[in-house]
Amino acid sequence: MNWRSELSREAERQLARLPRDIQKRIGRAIDTLEVDPFQGDVISLKGRQWHGRYRKRVGRYRIIFMAHRDTRVIEISAILVRGEQTYK
Repeated sequence: MNWRSELSREAERQLARLPRDIQKRIGRAIDTLEVDPFQGDVISLKGRQWHGRYRKRVGRYRIIFMAHRDTRVIEISAILVRGEQTYK
């Protein structure tokens, strides 16, 4: 059984602002998350504000998400360019 992904309103806006080729690349990464959200370059984020969240690296970009195992839903909260302010 596959997982289902849901993008927050903010994540949808962030994705829409990206160049078309990056959107496709991130779309493929989201498709792989739906098969197995913990496959590939995925780590659990540390810190109180990031409790329960993971990040998947897609080149210079990071997909920030929560995986709800009981409902098999991936809640994508942000798609960010990796920089000094990404995890602040």
